[in-house]
Order: sequence, then structure tokens, then C-alpha cells
Amino acid sequence: MCQEFELPTIGPVDPPAGSTVFVNVDVFDGLTNGVARDAKVLVVGDRIERVFHGELEGDPDHLVIDGGGGTLMPGLIDSHVHFNHTIPGGGVTALEATTWDEIGATAAAGAYEHLMNGFTTARDAGGLGAGLKRTIDRGQLAGPRIYPSGAYISQTSGHGDLRLASQTGPDLSNLERLGIIRLADGADQVRAAVREQLARGASQVKLMVGGGVSSEKDPLHSTQYTADEIRAAVEAAEAWDTYVLVHVYHDAHVSRVLELGVKSIEHGHFLTRETAELLKESGAIHSINLAGLSPDLFKHPVYGAEGSPVRRKAEEFQAQSTNLIDVVNEVGHKVVFNTDLVFTTGTSFRAAIDFAKFVQADFFGNYEALKAMTSTAGELMAMTGQNNPYPHRLGVIEEGAYADILVIDGNPLDDITTIGANPKWYDAEPRSDDISTIPFIMKGGEVMKNSLST
Repeated sequence: MCQEFELPTIGPVDPPAGSTVFVNVDVFDGLTNGVARDAKVLVVGDRIERVFHGELEGDPDHLVIDGGGGTLMPGLIDSHVHFNHTIPGGGVTALEATTWDEIGATAAAGAYEHLMNGFTTARDAGGLGAGLKRTIDRGQLAGPRIYPSGAYISQTSGHGDLRLASQTGPDLSNLERLGIIRLADGADQVRAAVREQLARGASQVKLMVGGGVSSEKDPLHSTQYTADEIRAAVEAAEAWDTYVLVHVYHDAHVSRVLELGVKSIEHGHFLTRETAELLKESGAIHSINLAGLSPDLFKHPVYGAEGSPVRRKAEEFQAQSTNLIDVVNEVGHKVVFNTDLVFTTGTSFRAAIDFAKFVQADFFGNYEALKAMTSTAGELMAMTGQNNPYPHRLGVIEEGAYADILVIDGNPLDDITTIGANPKWYDAEPRSDDISTIPFIMKGGEVMKNSLST
């Protein structure tokens, strides 16, 4: 059962005009395996001013939110999204055939879905420039804070080489023209590609360093990019005080990139204990997609197509991932939550997110899953250093942090389904974009949803 911790008792507190005070809530701060009972949280502007026990005084010229005894917690953070890749069905061929207006519209829809799922921050893991981020920041669209990576950078024949067989040059690729992928070979080209993404507003950059499941050119075992090329990317990113994240599965590939200064491992499903220890010692963070370990993966029309190259690669991926959960639980290195949803929209998109929340907790426990979605992910966002578009703390309920806040009907430390988690994926009952057990969502001090009883 959930433990309790104490907050300082202060007051009486006179909230400034225009501020917001949450009352009658139990606070999960994103860091502690427990809650502070019957607490108050004062929000001034876009940040949290105080978290306390105590009385209020003064004229009622501030907003009071009565949480009804629910749990107040940080907004969730998804550390690996592909909003530009949510075109439904058809896989890479369908994505290559789409137009900018369809891609943009589905990206905006995916961002809104994430916000309504409780995610107030999302890190793009390749394929998304800064345009959607800027549009949301201006208030023209509802969505999470976005940390964009720009075009993902790939060698020729790598996981990001999504040209069709008939496309023999980069000028023929729709996805390159749209800035979704960037093919670069040799250290100088890679360095230039990283600099381009940063100049266009990327907060960090993505490199493909090993084979992937959804791509068809590269076998899963393939090693991609030389040490010189990876080192060039890391150095170019570090010159902007930020970092490189890499797509990688194989254990040997993970240890190689850690030695070269990579700070974020995307996937890494074939990890051994020895490399996990190296990951822990290096200070890097592991962003894992766990839903892909489920047999339900093959109900997806892209990954489940009998006889297809992608199906064969998905089967190989699952067969080599059998030790992952034991390794992570034994070593205890830093892990963040990752949905990695592509080729999915609407009710299927919602079901996949709900299932991803559930399996994170099922494998690692509710507390570790919630940390992966909040405070640890906030640490990852902060690794962008002086390049951070949102420089205050994320993923925690503490003074000075961004006021990204959820109120939950129940306690997710005891019951992970209260944040929308569902043990079913493709067999789940279709739902709307509303999660009734998340009646309140605030991002940066702005109320995005409020269905609390008054």
C-alpha cells in the first residue's frame, strides 16, 4: 500500500491575485514512493510556488481547485513519440506517399490525444521539426510541450533510409524533402546534418545506429555508422550543450555508443547485465518501448502481415528480448516511458497508449513506472542543457517546477489503471479521448481540462 510523507506546515498563506490553489488533494511529487495527505499546492503564473500544509487567508481573488480527495501528481512525460508518423496503416510506403497537410493534421491530432491522455510533455524521437511545438506554444493548438529532434539522421541503407526501391537518389524522397529524414554518410555529412537540425529548432538529435523492425532495407543485426560518424554527431550536439539519442537494439551496439558519449538509448531490448551496468555508470538514460514485447503486436496490420519482412523482423526482435525485464530490474539503471507509436490513430492509438502504461507498471511496479513517466523523464528533458526550450523542472511537484499537474480520481501508486492504464490492447473496448479518472489537466498553469465535481 501507498506510504505517506510530510510537508512543511506554513501559513496562513495569502495567495496572490490570479493564482491557483489546489486543496483537498494527496500529493505524489514524482519522486517519493508515497503521498502527502490533504495537501495544498499554490500555482503562480506557469510554475508551482508552494507545496504545503496550512491555512489560506485573504480575499478570494484567486482560483481554488478542490481535488475531491484525489491524487495531485505531475503531468506525464512520453519520452519517445513520432507525431509525424501516425498515418494509419500501410507502413513506410503509405508514409512516403502522404502530403504535408495530411502529416501535419495527423500530427496535431496525435499531440491533442497525448495531452488528453495526461501527457503534458513529449519528446519527439525523430521526424518532427519545431513547427508543431511553436504552434502549441503560441496557444493555437492544444498539445503537450514538445522536445523536437528534427529529421532523424541515418546512413544510406540504415533504419532511416525509407526510400522506396524505385527511388535511387535523395532528391526523389518525399520524406527527405519534408525534413522527416536526413541521409548522411561520413563524419562531415553527419556533423552537418546535426548542425542543421539544431539550427532549425531541434532540442536534441536522433541517430540511427542499428537495424530496425519497421524498416525493410536494414537487417536487425546490422551495425550502422562508424565510430567517427557517431563521435562527430556527439561533438556537434555537445557544442550546443545538448545530446544525441540513438535507435539501437543489440547489446554490443549499446556498449559501443555509450563509450562514444551517447546519452539516450532508445529501445536497447537485447541488453545484457554487463552493458546495463555500463549504462548506469555512464549517466545515460534508457528509453524502452515495452508494448512491443506483447503477442498483440502481431495484431497490428503492419507488424502482423504474414510473410512480410517486417513480420519476420518483429518475430526476431521479440525472440531476442526475453531477458530485458530481468536485466532492468536487477541493475536498476534509469528508465523512461516510451510509446513509440507509428501508423496508428484514433481508438487504436488510445488503446496502445493505455496498454503501454499498463505494461510499464506490470514489468517494473507502479512506483517505478510513474517515476519513468515523471521525474526521471524530467531529468532526460533537462539533459538538453542551455538548449532546453523549457528550462524549469518538469515531472515533479515542487517549488519552482512548471505547473504541469494532473488530478487523479484515486491513487496510481496503488492502482495504475487510474491514469488510464489497461491490460488489454487490441481487445480493449473503444473509448473516447476522455479518461474519466483524470478529471483535471493543467499545463504551465493553464487549465486544459476540468471535469472535477464542484
